[in-house]
Formats: sequence, C-alpha cells, structure tokens
Amino acid sequence: MKKLYILASLAVAAASLTSCEADKEPVYVAPAEKVFSLSTPAEDDNIVLAPGQVVELTAVAPDYGIPVVTTYSVDLTLADEFIEANEETGTEANYITLTPKQPTKTAIELDDKDVTTAICQLLGINTFNEFEDADVQPQKVTVRANARIPSIASSNCVSNNVVLPSVTPYNPFPQVPGYCYLVGTNTDWATPDNANATTYEKWSIEETGVGTNIYIGSLNVPAGEQYFRFYTELTGWDGVCLGTPSGGNELIEFTDEETSLEVAYTQGCFMTDAAWEGGYVTFTIDLTDKENPKVYAKKGEYLKETYVYLIGTPSNWAEPSATNEKALEAWRLVDRGGTGIYKATFDIPESEVYFRIYPGLNGWGATPYAAAAGNANVSMTLGSAIQYVEGEGCWTFNWKGGKLTFVLDTVEGTMTVSVPEE
Repeated sequence: MKKLYILASLAVAAASLTSCEADKEPVYVAPAEKVFSLSTPAEDDNIVLAPGQVVELTAVAPDYGIPVVTTYSVDLTLADEFIEANEETGTEANYITLTPKQPTKTAIELDDKDVTTAICQLLGINTFNEFEDADVQPQKVTVRANARIPSIASSNCVSNNVVLPSVTPYNPFPQVPGYCYLVGTNTDWATPDNANATTYEKWSIEETGVGTNIYIGSLNVPAGEQYFRFYTELTGWDGVCLGTPSGGNELIEFTDEETSLEVAYTQGCFMTDAAWEGGYVTFTIDLTDKENPKVYAKKGEYLKETYVYLIGTPSNWAEPSATNEKALEAWRLVDRGGTGIYKATFDIPESEVYFRIYPGLNGWGATPYAAAAGNANVSMTLGSAIQYVEGEGCWTFNWKGGKLTFVLDTVEGTMTVSVPEE
C-alpha cells in the first residue's frame, strides 16, 4: 500500500513538472548567426522596371524564439559587395536602403520607382535631363535585406546577397522646365558648365512650362560696358548659344519698350555702352522655331505668377487634375513675384464651407496644405492664421455669403480666411 502511495505521489509530481514546462512562455532569443535567407522569384533574370509595378523578394524570418512583428528593409548596390561608411577613412557607403511597401511582411515588395531612383542616384543621375542624356543601360544589381525588432538592437540581422543580373531602370524624375543662361562679363566669363551651376543660378531665364520652348526672366544687368550672349545649356563653351548675327560685338540699348534683338547661333556678343545705368532687364527667348530663334528685351522686372488651388465646396469638389484645369482657373490663389504668399478673393455663397489647398493638378490624395494629417475637419475662425499640415483634412466654417479673401502663407506655414475690407 505504501509503495502504491509513493508511486502515486511520484506520478503527481511528474505531472506537475510536465505542466510547469508546458506553462512556460516563449522567451526572446537573439539569433546567434545574425543572418537569414532572402530569395527572388524564378523570373528575376531580366527585370524591366515600370511605374506602378514592384520588385518582389522573399525572406525567411529570423528565429527570435517568439512570434514577433519584424521590420524589414532592403539595401541596393551596383557593386558585387556592400561597402559600409567609415568616417575615419572617409569611405562612403556604396548602397542605398529602401523601405518595402509593407515593411513587416516577409513577402517583400519594393516600389519600382524607389528601385529605379536608387539605381539612378548610384549612377550619379539626379534629374530628368541627366537621365535622358546618360543612355542608361540595364544594370546588375545586388540586394540584401535587413531584419529587426523595433527597439531591440540585438535583433538586427542581415540576409545573404541576391544578384539581379539585369535590371532596366526608367526615368523616375519629373520633367521640369529648362533654362537659358546669360553668359559674359556679368559672370566674369565663368565657363557655362555644371561645375559653375551655382554661379549661373542667378543668371538663368526659366522656361514658362515644360516643353514650351519660351523662356522669360528678369536679370539685374550690371551698369556700364557689358558683353554677353545666351546659352541654352550648361555644357561648356561649345554648347548651343545665341549671339549676334555677325558673330562680332554689336551695341544694344535697353528701353522701356520691348525691343527685338537680332540673334543667330554664333558666339558674337551683345554689348552695352558705358552710359548703361544698370538694373533689371526682362528677357524673352522664343525657341519654338529652333531655326529662327527670337530674343526680346525690356527694362524692368518681370513678376512670375505661380498658383495653388482651392479645392472643396466652393469649387464643387472638382478633382485637382489636368482634366479640370480650365474649370479650376477660377479657384486659383496667386503668388506674384515668388514671395511664397498666395492670395485671392472669391465670392462664396451662403453655405457651410469645406476646403483644403492643392499645390498642383495631380489628382486626389494628401496635400501639403491641409487642416489635419488625416481626413478630420478642423473648424476655422475667420481672420485667424492657422498652421497647415500635410494630409487630407479640411478647414470648415459657416458663411453668410459674400466675398472672402484666402491667404496661404508658405513662409509662415499658415492659412487665413478673412472678410476683405471695403
């Protein structure tokens, strides 16, 4: 009987121990190897990047001993191996780190735009025109993934390298207006090339829009005897330039009336005499007919206008898109002269007003000039300047009807709506 009692007691004890073992919670364990596996789909030999598409990678999550949310990122290089930055030796990292579309998933998706932008930057390409001029070929790309548990440093792991043998990038940069440049004694005849791009920023004449081939701008031409001609690009002295038809120096006079300067593709210089008092001159360069370029000059400063758009109940919630450009002309706030302050007065009928401001006609989505980061509405007091944030939130207020002045101040970062003074 005693033996049976002892055996029963041992059985209970064993069961208790087993139960205790089963009740233990999983414990985080820092991976000893600090590595994990990364692979790509079978069809990765020839990747042609395109807007709206993704590059897919597959990771096997590191074993942390517990089920836990893991965050992934991807390093990309055009070299065979990754080189880390080293301040002591002055070495720069040879890779760019990308964030997946869903950073916590092992099925990693990289936006094609992020990938092509990284490739371009590693090639030293940072603008639309640089890409067009570079004749970019398919690239061999090496990638690796990083895994970590947020706020646990010991969780950091790096995957094996994966080689993508042929990745064809596209031009990810927005096409921007071009420039012409005034080159001459005003710049001490600095070579018109990219090495002197900073010098020529203040001597540039901007295209009125992408592809218009019409350039308008005001330059502060120094007093006295000046010699100059116009260059259409910063590619050196042999680049395309507009000078005098004779190829020699020709005297011109700036007046209050717009004057046509006879030009040709030569390196002849226009010149002012010692009596020129100096000051702003507005130049218009018309290259719509490349074989017959035209240049006009007029004393005085040109005030460039830029716009933002009032989108909301006053504009019947017209989508801020190119298809509605004509309709939304009536709902533009204007900055004249690059002040950073956009202003307009509108006649608003009696209503409960909801609005936010869009900087361009690129469709719905977040705008830099919203009332709230999400889509919440924020009540506005007329006459009070309110800080704007990036988001889709609307300002709202009740209005009895009549004229209202809207002011977007991008210098102070505020939005104000007020009743204009009579």
